[in-house]
Amino acid sequence: MSRRTILLFLLILACLGVQSVSAATIVYDIQAVIDGRSLLLMQGSTLQWHNLSFTVPGQHSGDNPTILSSTLNGVPVMNAVQWWPNWPGGTSGDQLSDVFNSLDPALPGATIASISLDVISGREALSIYQAPTSGNGYQLILDFDDTVTGGSAWYDARLTVNTRDEIGQIPEPGTAVMLGAGLLLIFLRRGRK
Repeated sequence: MSRRTILLFLLILACLGVQSVSAATIVYDIQAVIDGRSLLLMQGSTLQWHNLSFTVPGQHSGDNPTILSSTLNGVPVMNAVQWWPNWPGGTSGDQLSDVFNSLDPALPGATIASISLDVISGREALSIYQAPTSGNGYQLILDFDDTVTGGSAWYDARLTVNTRDEIGQIPEPGTAVMLGAGLLLIFLRRGRK
């Protein structure tokens, strides 16, 4: 094999293995009836409530679901999905709900560039209790705190997650073929000169 053929082969292999994946914006809207203080644990495609005090989310004034919506780059993905958590240990005090396994899109991990929380409605405090990092397995925790005022209230949180570009993903076959063909043409044209 000639040196030129080997270089061409290596160039095409390099193009097939590396491609940039575009940054994305994911928006999650989360609505729940809160009485007391509850943490919402988010990790990958899962959600779980950890109730810390008073009545568990959704149970104080009737049986209300946690309502989930999401968009990816402005395109709706989940639209008002109702999650009715089960509470195996009871409905008051320090309790964990069952796990919701269908968050879509999943909360990203290492590609998170920024996270912001907007309180759409809620009468007391709503904040990010824990930001996702490699040290906590990219788990995000939202803190819904309604401990001061008696009774319960609806809370509506809007969580915006921006991701950064990631290099090193395998491209779609069509992209790889087009890129390889373009590089081959450039290489062959330069070889004639």
